[in-house]
Parts: sequence; structure tokens; C-alpha cells
Amino acid sequence: MAMRRVHYHTYEDWLALDENTRAELIDGSIYLLAAPSRRHQEVSATVYFQLATHISTKGCKKCKVYYSPFAVRLEKDVVVEPDITVVCDPQKLTKAGMDGAPDLIIEILSPSTARHDKLTKFMLYRRACVPEYWIVDPADNTLSVYRLTNGEYTISVYGNTDTATVNALPGFEMDLSTILTDEDNETSEDI
Repeated sequence: MAMRRVHYHTYEDWLALDENTRAELIDGSIYLLAAPSRRHQEVSATVYFQLATHISTKGCKKCKVYYSPFAVRLEKDVVVEPDITVVCDPQKLTKAGMDGAPDLIIEILSPSTARHDKLTKFMLYRRACVPEYWIVDPADNTLSVYRLTNGEYTISVYGNTDTATVNALPGFEMDLSTILTDEDNETSEDI
């Protein structure tokens, strides 16, 4: 039986992609990203706005918040585009995005990305020692917060009546009722 040769993609291959192509590079494989839904964008915008407002008004001058597309190069041949990224070390910022683990990564689940975000990216973020990883699930109205402790993530799950804090942003509290709503009574296919 003949073996099919699989091409291992490198960071240079990822950089050579058309600038309008949204893609992630994970351990030599390139994954094309679909455009997010309207509901996904609404949640993302609300989360981004709350973080950006806190950072700009509370004097967190060294911290920056970015939304997708924003390239996070975690390892030599691993580049992801989280929905929201908070970086408090300006030396990690590059022309293409950033190199290294950011202080916070937030992914907003969609039916097409849920498995990828919960398994593949979870393992990548833990391996790269991302200190805090949030998974927002608009379909279930939950926020799962993973905080790195001794190389492993501990989890806290929040609902739409709770608030959540970010370790890297003292004094920040996200009002989850603004992102975890039953608005429009949407189905999971709409997220």
C-alpha cells in the first residue's frame, strides 16, 4: 500500500497566504476559518467593548485588547486567531500580530468551531501556558473560565446572572448578562 505524502506547512507558508485569507496553522496543518455569524459578532463586540473600556479608563496602559483577525503565534509552526486576545507585554507584539502566550484568550463557540475550540485549542493554549482561557457558549448561556495553575487548567463556569474577572486586569468585572442572553430565541445553528 502506497503512503500518501502529506505536506507539513510552516510559519513561512502561513505568512505567504493571501492577506484576505483567514487561517490558522496548527502543528503543520492549515485550517481555513469561516466568517462568523451575526450573533457571534454581537457577542464578540460586546466582550471587546467591555475589555477595551476597562483598559482605556483604568490606566492599564501596557495592556492591549485585539479581536479577530489577530494572529497569535504560540510556537514555531502554530498560529491561531482567537476571537479576543489581551496582551499585557508589548514586547510580544509583532508586525503580524504577536509571538508567545497572551494574558487572556477568549473564544466564542459556534457549532462549526466548538469541538476545535474545546479540544484542539484548549490543548494548544495549555501547552503554550496561556494563563487564562475563556470559552463563551452563547447557545448554552455559559462562560467557562480556565486559569492555569501548575501547568493545568482549573475551570469555573458562569451563567448570565454572574460577573467574571480577569487576573491580568485588576478591577475588571464583566457583566455576563450583556453577552449571555436568550435574545431572539436563536438556535445553536444561528451562532
